[in-house]
Amino acid sequence: MLLAAVLAAGCGAAPAVRIPTASASPSASTTPLAPGVRVPVAEASPPTYTISTKYPLPSGVSAATVAQDVVIDNLIENVAIQRGDAALLSYADCGNWLAAEQRAITKNRLGRISVVSIHDQITELQLGYQPDPNNAAAVAAVIVAGQEVEVTTSGKGKAITLTSKFDVLQWLVLSPQAHRYLTCDSASS
Repeated sequence: MLLAAVLAAGCGAAPAVRIPTASASPSASTTPLAPGVRVPVAEASPPTYTISTKYPLPSGVSAATVAQDVVIDNLIENVAIQRGDAALLSYADCGNWLAAEQRAITKNRLGRISVVSIHDQITELQLGYQPDPNNAAAVAAVIVAGQEVEVTTSGKGKAITLTSKFDVLQWLVLSPQAHRYLTCDSASS
């Protein structure tokens, strides 16, 4: 009987609880590219690309995946350069290109140059295959064209903005560890 009285007393009306109204907060959807690297989804989308009929990609190489990975490699490289983090480059690059990008970061550090921001607008991707004279494992050759805007400061603190067009040939290899294509070499196209 005592248990019934306690249960009856505990089942009374609960005080009104005000639950706040949910509202959408403005936030860009981001995607992770490498440890500590997230970018807006729109930035990781490749531009429209063309596929060479004269120098086609090898059988089994997905043009869509290669185009996507070229953009991702570029974004990771830019973050690595901006942070001065040469170790981060291994998520985007390998071979000769990795060594060249690591040297560029070391050169900036030694010259006390800070990259405040670096942004590439890739306007054209032409996908195909020609052997890389430096790396027989390369399975794709991509001409990448666009414009880069880089803001740097030196030890004096003065910001310098450099805008330059690029048109380069990049070779890619499939990395079993990364499960995607990494840039392994580059040349002028």
